[in-house]
This record gives sequence, C-alpha cells and structure tokens, in this order.
Amino acid sequence: MIKKELSFIIPALNEEAHIGGVLDSIRENIDNRFPYEVIVVDNGSSDRTVEIAREKGACCFDAPGLSISSLRNLGASKAAADILVFLDADVYLGKDWGERVKPVMEMLRSRPDVITGSLYGISGENNWIERIWFAPRTTRKETNYINGGHLVIHGSLFARVGGFDPAFETGEDYEFCIRAKKMGARIENEPDLKTVHAGYPKRIKGFFARERWHGRGDYSSFGNLASSKPALICLANLCVAVACATGTVVQPRLWYAFAFAYVLFLTAVSLAASIHKNPGKIDSSVFGSQFLYMVYFTARTVSLIDVVVQSAFKRRPATARRKA
Repeated sequence: MIKKELSFIIPALNEEAHIGGVLDSIRENIDNRFPYEVIVVDNGSSDRTVEIAREKGACCFDAPGLSISSLRNLGASKAAADILVFLDADVYLGKDWGERVKPVMEMLRSRPDVITGSLYGISGENNWIERIWFAPRTTRKETNYINGGHLVIHGSLFARVGGFDPAFETGEDYEFCIRAKKMGARIENEPDLKTVHAGYPKRIKGFFARERWHGRGDYSSFGNLASSKPALICLANLCVAVACATGTVVQPRLWYAFAFAYVLFLTAVSLAASIHKNPGKIDSSVFGSQFLYMVYFTARTVSLIDVVVQSAFKRRPATARRKA
C-alpha cells in the first residue's frame, strides 16, 4: 500500500449541509498530489452526515457522547500519515490549499516542533460582522494559538503534547497550543493556507451565543483565567456590574448614575480594545468593532456566570439536589 502523507481528521455532528462540500474541497486540492486519507469521527449524528461522508470516500468512526477533544484524539489514533490536518466539518479548503501545503509539509518534517494551519477566512456571502470581526484575524502571522478547525501538526509533536484535553467542552485548541508552547513548540499562522468557515454567525444573537459558548474554556481553571486578557477583563466587568447593581439596591434613587457608570466602563473598555485591534485607524470599522466588543465582553461575562453557577451546582450534595 502507498504510505499516506496527510491524514485529515474531521469531527462531526449533524453536518449534512457541509460535510459533502468540505470533502469535495479536500479531494479537489489533494487528488493526484499526495496520498491521503480522510477520517470522520461522528458524534452521533441523526442526519445523513455519515452516509454522505462514506459516499465521498471517508473512513468513518461512530463515537457518540464524546467531547470535541476526544473526537479529535480518536481520529488521530487511527491516522496513518505523519502529518495530521485537523479540520472542522464546516471549514472548506481554499482552491490553492493543495499547492500551498507542500512547503508546509516539508517544513514540519524538518521542524516537527511547529504547530501551524491558518485562522479561518470568511465566505463570499459574508456580512458586516464577519468583515469587521473575523476577516482581519486571517492575515496575522503571530498568534497565540491555531483554531482546532484547521490545525496542521506533525504526529510526533501531537503525541508528545498528549493530544487535546478531553475535559474541555470548548477552548481545547487554545489550551493545547499553550501546553505545547510550554514544551518548546512554536505556533505559526500560515495565511497562504486559505480556508473558509461556513459557520460564522450572521446576526448579533448568533455572535453572542458563539462567544458565550467559547468563553467557557477560559474559565475552566484559575490558570486559564489568569492567562487570558479577555477573561480578566470580563472578570472586571462582572465586578463592576455587581458593584453597580449593589449601589442601585442601596441607593435606588441614583439608579441612573450606577447604570451610566456601568455603560461608561463597558464602552471605554470596548473602545480601547477596538483601537488596539485596529491600530492607526479611526473610521466606521473601529466603531463597528467597538460595538462587537461590547457584545463580546457581555457574552463572555455571562459565560463566566454560567461556569460559576454550574460549578456551584455540581458541588452541592446529591441529597440537596434531590430535595431541590
């Protein structure tokens, strides 16, 4: 048998809308270039995800009830190639990905201490949220982590780091990269490895829900919270909100002053973050970014409350929960 050079590992759950197109993008890029395999690890889909994946030639494994980390780790354990490409089921490879990946593969074989891939691009049918919030991230060379939805790594490094932490519901890619960096690995974004993420939110409600969910990873441990600037800002935001709410209870006639103080704090922090994100620019995109930061910090603060409440509930004695 011809030795595989690339193993694509795709976790999936009810992704029939995209899995066929994603697998087509792999075939169009890689066929007649490198021997490869596609491993789809299904989390218990109730739609045609697995059927479509098998029709497209993927090797499928059923793994219902596992975390996203465990799905990726299972796929990696089945991989035959020395270079692993972790891909989400709604992330499409750009048309020149196959041409661009060859020097990356050579680099990884000579420098297996590098974690690479790229930050997702936006689709042609994008909206203002994607253009302002997500698009500018794709060209950054220096980054703290690579999204697990398009992460390329040598199998030896993946094994040495120990894979993704199964305890993480979300943020597992960030934690993995931080752990790898402590072991001497380098994180390098490759903007030329273009991808398109079809799952970016199109509305503020979806953006809020996305950030509320993804924020949970920052609060999974004190170490994660302390090492994340956004998490620390959200902790401060929560403290200010609690202080203002307390002031309103103590001095109800001054409720407007406390409300103004909180809005002023959130607005100032968000504007500072937007200016930092868009250095040297003062235009409509800065203020659009400021608004999105206000939503972002609010969602991540709610995420912190979610984690605290969930942790408190878990620590309650079983008898107390039954009585409740």
